[in-house]
Amino acid sequence: MKIFGGDMITNVYNTLGAEEDMPIESKIISNAVEKAQKRVEGKNFSIRKHVLQYDDVMNTQREIIYAQRKQVLDGHNLKESIMNMIAELAQTLVDSYAVEEVVNKDSLREEIRTIFGLENIESLQDKKFDEKKLLEELTKKALVRYEEKEQEIGETDLRELERVVMLKVVDQKWMEHIDAMDELKDGIGLRAYGQKDPVIQYRIEGTDMFDQMIYDIHYDVVKILLNIQKQTEIRRAETARITNASLENINDVNGNAEQTHVTVKNEEPKVGRNDPCPCGSGKKYKNCCGK
Repeated sequence: MKIFGGDMITNVYNTLGAEEDMPIESKIISNAVEKAQKRVEGKNFSIRKHVLQYDDVMNTQREIIYAQRKQVLDGHNLKESIMNMIAELAQTLVDSYAVEEVVNKDSLREEIRTIFGLENIESLQDKKFDEKKLLEELTKKALVRYEEKEQEIGETDLRELERVVMLKVVDQKWMEHIDAMDELKDGIGLRAYGQKDPVIQYRIEGTDMFDQMIYDIHYDVVKILLNIQKQTEIRRAETARITNASLENINDVNGNAEQTHVTVKNEEPKVGRNDPCPCGSGKKYKNCCGK
């Protein structure tokens, strides 16, 4: 009553020294109780409404991810999807450097080497940075390297490997995304202090985080497949159990399925996305090592 009954009721209670459980006989107070009850119900309805709206955002994202997982589990051919990922990743990488006034070519070469496993990029030897020429060369050579991996590993084995890698990466990134969205939901109400609708902000920021997750999936899948080395013949493993493996163990194509079924446990304390990055850069974790 003191919270939702208004200033008048609060003053009455304070003046009389009345207890919360005192029987109510005054018509004025009875009417105030009725109004306070409506306010409480309205507040609870608003909370439930927001929760449902938050859930709608996650359900939409969940449908996209589950549809992608279903394709993998159903054994669909992922070659075209992988080739599209390679092209999109090359475009994103070149675009990220094209906006700089002075392009750090050494850093760009290192990223190309890390992601695509490519060493010699002729267009980076030119004095003038040619975005279009670099993109064309990078995409072409990355796709050629992908075809070489298919010949090296074998078409059937590579298709199976693509499904294993895709499933593992999607599951890992999706679990991390769920945790991040829960953290966002816990603090999104504070946006109201800045005259912003928390639900709208949740949708905007949640969509940005989902887009970043999709990029991270493409990044890891392409990086693994283009840098993988064949050691022995691959043997089909039970796909559902692969989800318990660590990505660190998927670094070569081998026939020992037991090496893949290792659960990774993080013994380090969990770092929140908005906490200072433990590397000491001074940036938030989500803007530094947590990208």
